[in-house]
Amino acid sequence: MKKMKVLIAFLAIILMIGSSTVSAQGKLGVVGKLFTQQEAKVLFGKVIGSIDIPASELKNALANAKDYVLFSIKNNRVIIRDERRRSLSKENEYLNDKDVLYIFSKSMVEKLLANAKPKKTIGLTTMASAEPVVTVERRASVLSLTAGETTLEYALPCPPVCSE
Repeated sequence: MKKMKVLIAFLAIILMIGSSTVSAQGKLGVVGKLFTQQEAKVLFGKVIGSIDIPASELKNALANAKDYVLFSIKNNRVIIRDERRRSLSKENEYLNDKDVLYIFSKSMVEKLLANAKPKKTIGLTTMASAEPVVTVERRASVLSLTAGETTLEYALPCPPVCSE
């Protein structure tokens, strides 16, 4: 009987630890994985369109996010929203419920930001940019974020998978 109580107490502790880990990451757990640019190209295809945003703008958006950040490109602008689809950036583009946004964990975007560097070449023009940038990239069937030589992918499309 005493062994049974110890076993039940042990299992209860394990369950509490496991549930606190999941809640610390949000309802969807950790969303996103970091790859090198070469790995991303092989796994997800070539970039068919991209827009650079200043790393500082993304940092400001993350400061107002909870567990997840949603991204999209619409009308040649980067859309950054929180998990309730509220704008986190100065771009206040109208989105309807059917517009697809791509969800990443805030913690993964923060890890990506650590790799952000000033971009030397924009299109065919070579420029010296003083501020690090993050590039939001549209590929054949995914949206990815790249900073330096690191690409963040494995986003969840919302809809159908949304955290709220």
